[in-house]
Amino acid sequence: MSSARLERWIERKLRLRHVELVAELYDSRSILKAARRLNLTQPTLSKALQDVEATLGLTLFERTNRGLSPTAYGEIFARHAKIVLAQLRHAAEELESLRVGYSGKVTVGTLLAASASILPDAIARLKKERPGVTVSVVVGTYDILMPSLLAGDLDMVLGRLPEEGRKRELLYEEFYAEPICLVTRPGHPLLRRRRLGLRDLVNEAWLLPLPETALRRQVERAFLEANAPVPRNVIESVSILTNRVLLRKSDCIGVMPYHVALDDIEHGLLSILPVKLKSIETPVGAILRAPGELPPAAAALFEYLRLAAKDVPSARL
Repeated sequence: MSSARLERWIERKLRLRHVELVAELYDSRSILKAARRLNLTQPTLSKALQDVEATLGLTLFERTNRGLSPTAYGEIFARHAKIVLAQLRHAAEELESLRVGYSGKVTVGTLLAASASILPDAIARLKKERPGVTVSVVVGTYDILMPSLLAGDLDMVLGRLPEEGRKRELLYEEFYAEPICLVTRPGHPLLRRRRLGLRDLVNEAWLLPLPETALRRQVERAFLEANAPVPRNVIESVSILTNRVLLRKSDCIGVMPYHVALDDIEHGLLSILPVKLKSIETPVGAILRAPGELPPAAAALFEYLRLAAKDVPSARL
């Protein structure tokens, strides 16, 4: 048989059963043993082998008193047959792993409130149990992340849940209430004052979230409720890395979710100003596309987020 005809036969007529029987005959070197393992009769297996060899025009096995002995052609065919079967087993394992969530990819959008608290804990727990899962974290503002969630580019969004404008096509689950605190560098002159209100801070330098964020609107509302003008000396940023450095190297006052600032506070890198902002305590949670069905890996991460949220410490303000 010419090379071209052989390729056409393999493409059109070779069946997985042919591959299995050649691989099994190679391993067992016995028609009797191979027939038992493949749950076939000996005549059926012998006939199938003869058909393969006749179609190929090649002898794959020599019949001897000791059983079967692969020819050079049989060695080549059997080697590739075993590779094919191994690849199919691997495919089955990957499919099952993906089905139950032990592999796959989870893409999470995160707002500031969740990115430094429950999300790292949940990811660490997930990766410990399911190291084959890839987790992709996208940081952004609400107006950027929501269209991506609705389009299916994100599995979920974590952060401060909106007070208004909730969409019917989305589901909102609250994990915990997040207080907001005002932070500065340690040694800031304002820390020496025992009593402070927002009216005392109008003329200070501020580091605030972007105007389109819910937190920025809530801060501005808090100033209005205190009968104080909104600060004008403002740096606008939602970059947590930039904000941390700016706060430590300047006299800016920052606005942070308590649990985002907590690690820096505990390590003496930031200090909390004694100004209460209870009116802007808001829920932190997850936003999903309705009806809330997640792929297995994403569902596993979501459960770990719930567990991590239960471990969030109470605020000490």
